[in-house]
Amino acid sequence: MQDQPNDAVKAVMSNYSPIDVKRLLHNHDESMFVHHQTSKSIIDFYAEHNEDIHHWLLDDSHAFEYYADAMAAYNAAQAECTSDKQRHQVQNVFLKDVVYIFIATVCYDLAASHDLLDMTMQEVEDWQLAKDLEFQKNRLQLIQGGKS
Repeated sequence: MQDQPNDAVKAVMSNYSPIDVKRLLHNHDESMFVHHQTSKSIIDFYAEHNEDIHHWLLDDSHAFEYYADAMAAYNAAQAECTSDKQRHQVQNVFLKDVVYIFIATVCYDLAASHDLLDMTMQEVEDWQLAKDLEFQKNRLQLIQGGKS
């Protein structure tokens, strides 16, 4: 993963928990992109982060292959369109593909950098619960002003 995450990477990191990441990597179904299911959420994410998304996909050698294939399919499909409505539908599919390729790539990099790839789902869930418990303990300590 790149050393300095861009804003799009930060958005994925803040939205997808380790459990979400593990599920997405285990099951590549579109339903695993839990925070980007509607056309509106996909288009909004793309509109806010398109430059970061494209730079990331161009710089990642593994993702680039999928990105280039999606672009070629998009260009071919656009050439076949006979109406603006069809072009709009093709564009929405392309944007979804680009966003999903980006999120999947970021999730893979996050899993690899946190040693989640070889963990079972139960181990990831236990790890996430431990992190959540640690966070809540620290939060409670702050609320109590550090009192024992």
